[in-house]
Amino acid sequence: MKTLLILSVFSLSLFGMSYETFKTKTLKHSNILKSQSLTLQTAQQRNNILLRAANPTLNLELSNYNEKVGGSDVEYAAGISQTIRTGSYMNGLQEKATATSLLSKAFVTQGRAGYIKTLETLYTEYVFQSKMLTLLKQEYTLSNRVTAMVKERYESGSENRVAYLQAKTETLTLKTQMYTTKQQLAKLYYQLLAVAGLTQKVSLEKKFIYSISSKTKSSAKLSPQQQILKAKEKLYRSDYSINQSSFRNFDLYAGVEQEPDQGIVRVGVNIPLSINNDRSEERMLAKLKMQQTQLNNEQLSINTRSQKQMFKAAIRELSQQYYVLKTLQNEQQELTALLQEGYKIAKGSLFQLMTAKNKLIQTRKALLQTQKMINDQKIELRFLQGDYND
Repeated sequence: MKTLLILSVFSLSLFGMSYETFKTKTLKHSNILKSQSLTLQTAQQRNNILLRAANPTLNLELSNYNEKVGGSDVEYAAGISQTIRTGSYMNGLQEKATATSLLSKAFVTQGRAGYIKTLETLYTEYVFQSKMLTLLKQEYTLSNRVTAMVKERYESGSENRVAYLQAKTETLTLKTQMYTTKQQLAKLYYQLLAVAGLTQKVSLEKKFIYSISSKTKSSAKLSPQQQILKAKEKLYRSDYSINQSSFRNFDLYAGVEQEPDQGIVRVGVNIPLSINNDRSEERMLAKLKMQQTQLNNEQLSINTRSQKQMFKAAIRELSQQYYVLKTLQNEQQELTALLQEGYKIAKGSLFQLMTAKNKLIQTRKALLQTQKMINDQKIELRFLQGDYND
């Protein structure tokens, strides 16, 4: 067992932690997600407060009706009253508690989905910059090789100084870009650690999350924002139910009075009269909010459907573009190699060689950027499809 653990640690340090492993570790230990999950407990406690019954009220009274204080004729009274909610009002409160829980859960789901989306976007950018650095190193090696050939011909007198300085300048420019990319890579790495809530450095695998493919999976799940609007609609419906009754509660009371010559038992009820306020305004307000939320939800569904189609179309086009660029890169590599050989034996043009080299570099960058764009589009699509909701 100890040997397997050592091999596992060695493997992670050598090849880097995969995104799935990194994601699993992050979701388990993230303080951000732990804080968001407490929102559900907070909502439950608020519902408990909303649904709890009012405390009863105890009334005690002592009276002396004698002309002289301290006489023997004393009257006392004791009573107790309890506020009782009507059935319709109580049902409305229970409906509101359920809707509040759904809304809190929708916000937590949105937070978690947004968190995963941010994590994947940062990781994709990190991989992109890492691969860009590798590409710049390859380009620097290629440019350095060309510069060496130009220098050799310049020193032999078969090439002018301008050509040599031009080649040398391009090589130094690539070297400067490597340092800039290294800085950006370091910045993204520490952003990833901060979002993941990790305090120790980990080695990450430099591999894009999603492959080059025009195929996309469809999902019937609601987007996080759609879930929120759906929960809000239920919340406003509960407000309507709460205000359906003309009065919400009544007071039931019972008491005992003892006078010098008689005892009295009282039982009664206090019922509010809906004369000046029948809560029709509150019902209308809740109804308007429901209608507004329904319209917003319908429009959001249209927008979401359109965006899904847009992302799917973009992924298809980008995938085709990637394979065309891949073919172009192979052709340009062969052309550049032939021009290098020709220039090396003084049978080629420096201008043609530099032009071919620069076009090859541009194609390689375009390939890498296309791959990143495909990953970005798939991340956006998965977020809209609710794939991050679980």
